[in-house]
Parts: sequence; C-alpha cells; structure tokens
Amino acid sequence: MRWIRYAVFFVIVALSVVFVVSAFAQEELRLDEKRMELAQRYKNAQPGEKFAIGYITWGLAQEYLMICWQAVEQACRQLGLEFIGAVAETDAAWVETTESMIAAGAKAIIYNCPSAAVMPELARVCNEHNVFMATFFGYTGEMFPGDLGPRWVIDNTPLSDEQTFFPLMILFEKMRQNGKTKLLHHQAHKTVATVSTVYINLGVFMAWSFYPEMQLLGHQYGEWWYEGGRKAAEAALAVRTDYEGLWGANDSQTMGALRAFEDRGIPIGPFTASRDMEMTTAEEILKGNFLVTAGFDIPYFAGRMVPMLYDMCVGAWYPLPEEMLQAPRINTYGRPGEVEKLARDARLIWHPNFYLAPTQENLEKILRQMKAEKPEYPYDFRLMSIAKCQELGLSYDRHAGADLRLGQHDYYFPAKLEKFGSMEAFRKHVDALYEFFLDFSWADTWEEAQKYIEKFPPELKWDPIWK
Repeated sequence: MRWIRYAVFFVIVALSVVFVVSAFAQEELRLDEKRMELAQRYKNAQPGEKFAIGYITWGLAQEYLMICWQAVEQACRQLGLEFIGAVAETDAAWVETTESMIAAGAKAIIYNCPSAAVMPELARVCNEHNVFMATFFGYTGEMFPGDLGPRWVIDNTPLSDEQTFFPLMILFEKMRQNGKTKLLHHQAHKTVATVSTVYINLGVFMAWSFYPEMQLLGHQYGEWWYEGGRKAAEAALAVRTDYEGLWGANDSQTMGALRAFEDRGIPIGPFTASRDMEMTTAEEILKGNFLVTAGFDIPYFAGRMVPMLYDMCVGAWYPLPEEMLQAPRINTYGRPGEVEKLARDARLIWHPNFYLAPTQENLEKILRQMKAEKPEYPYDFRLMSIAKCQELGLSYDRHAGADLRLGQHDYYFPAKLEKFGSMEAFRKHVDALYEFFLDFSWADTWEEAQKYIEKFPPELKWDPIWK
C-alpha cells in the first residue's frame, strides 16, 4: 500500500503547484489589466503617429553624457520620432527649455540629471500639458516618480552602491596583496545627481567593511567631470602625496584626478578604480594604467527610455508604482588576466550579481561609436516597444537585439528586490542614505566608521546583495 501513499502525495504536490502557478498567472493578468487601464487613461498620441521626444541634459563634458545624447537620438530615429535635444545649465533653463519643447510638439521629455530644485515645476508644466517625463538620476529622498502627478513616469538610475562595490572590492584586494592601505577617496557631487552620490558612498562603505585595514583619505568632491576631478586631486595632493590607491565616483572625474597624479610623477594608475565604463577609461585599462571600472551599458541605458515612452504615449503600457523606479544591471571591466584573478581572490566570482564583461570588445564594438561621424550603437530600440513591435510585426526583445556576450543589457526594479520588497521600504532606505551618506568625510579609518554603524536605522540596508 506504500505506493498508494506515494501516489497520493505526488498528486497533492502536483495540484499544489498547479494552484500556485494558476494564482500567479491570474495576478499577472490582473496587473496587466491595471497597466492597460492606466495606459489608456493617460495616452496622448496614436500608434504610428510621428511626434517629438525632447531630451535635456545638464552638460556634455562627460563621455557618459555624450553617449546618452547619441543613443536617445538613435532610438528616436529608429522609432520614426523627432528628436529635440538641449543642454540646461541653470534652474531657469530647465523650465524654459521644457516649455519650448512642448510648444514644438514634444509628447515626452527625458531629463538627464535634472535640478532637484525645479522638479516640482517641471512636473507641473508636464502635467498641465499632458506630456510624459522620464529622468536619469532624478529622484531624491523627498520625491519619487508618481509623487508629483501622473506624468513623471520613469526614473532610470543605477543602484550605484552595487556599481561601486564591485570595482572597489577588486581595488582593495590588489592593494592588500601589495601591502598598500592609503586610498584617496573622491566623492561625487553635493547638488547634482545626489541620489547617485549617496548610493556611491554607501557602496564605498560596503566594500570597506571587507578591508578594514584601509584608510580612506581626502574625501574631495570631483563633481562628475574631468576638470572637477583634477581640481579635487590637486587639493588632496596639496595636503599629502603618499596615496597608494585612487577611487573616484565616476570615470570622467577619476581620469582628471589620474592626470593630476601623473603631472606630479606619481604612477597611481594601476591602483585606480571608478565606475561608468567610458571610452577613455577602457583604453587606459587595456594599457595597464587603470585597474577596473563598472558600467551599465550606457547607450542601452539611455536609448531604451524612448521605446518605453513611445508605448506610454500611444497607450500600450503604463508602469505600476513599483515599476517607475528602474536600475540597469551592472557589468565589471578590467584588464584580461588580472581582473579575473583579483575577482576570485576578492570572492566576487561567487556573488550572484557579479558579471565580468570583455573590455576590448566593448571598446571596439560600442564605446568607440561615440567618436564616429555617424554614431550607431548595436541596438534596435524598436524591439523594446510593445506598440512598435505590433505595428511592424517584430518580436519584442528586452535586450534591444544586443550581443549578450558584451554585457547584460538589462534592468530591474529596485523596489521589488528581496532586501526591500516594497516602495515604502525602498523610500525609507533612500531617506536614510541622504541622512548618512550625502557626505562621507566623517571617517578616515574603519574604527571611526564603526561608530556610525550604531547610528544606522534598520531601514538602511548595507548588505551587498542585490537580487
């Protein structure tokens, strides 16, 4: 009779699985219906209609900013839309440029690192004219997409703590193996893209906890660009010159800092790390004059905003609240032969999020397009549009037709990660980051840093796992 008991057991298990799958499918159907209901309520164009999408950026001094501009323009061209681009250098310019783009027929506007001070006014203008808004590095602890009306629909910001943790762990590991402990630590910016600043500083703290013998020195702000990084390094070098490693909050400012060291005759390049994966950094990595960086497939990161906005404009999709915050997946880049060993020694190989991408191939097949006469990144952004795929009989592809050997070309929703689980928990986490990590000059040694751990609220999550 034992076989009968086994049979009954397996039938019960099978029925349970069917029930769970069915319940999940029904919930997904309900959510799809909610998305479509919202999409139809807020649409402002018809499928196949040619309209303009605006793009406003805070500058073009970074390679990252230039690549973003080019990728958004390419995506508009591929989807048969008009591209309107502009640079805004003052708070007034963000608002005035928005108004002029709307007058020129823009149905949606993408903002790269907008001024937080004018976000409420930008949202008011876009809500009033039924124009969609999407941002890169646009939210803060005080305002998220959806908070200022239905038209601010997407924020596209990497979890820069993840993007910092991987390369800094590799740098720390190389410093440990070579008996080095003095790291010059450059922060990002006090007022521009501060949501990234607080994440980056959190990522530094996470990596530091694995290498407590390190000293973090300087704490100057590089302000996201080459000249700012050079100025910050010169200020730090005026205090002392015995730094043994260099960390900067992004590639542009770190490259400026590296050049300041070289001018002093200090060969710190092999012990330099940052984040973004720009063209110049990739070239220096392959020369052995820069250790490691981490990036988020910049042209994919930028261009994919266009098909999502097109779908919202024509009523094919609208994000639920926990889908309004999006984060690109992170790739790590280093010199072949060296970075793999350091990643193993730092135990990153076993991290569920660690992805080591080929530096040389990315440089040749993607990054050097930035300097091309007619830049063309290897993506077909039509494939990321639900509506455009329906119009043209194409198959939807979340990766935009990318070569997945080069990177992940993907993204996730931070509020859905296990460590948060809800928008409310994620919002509390970001609030805490602004309280403790907007400035990271409060500790040079791990002993000093430990005093701050006791002050962290439980809402601040500093475990280095993102899944």
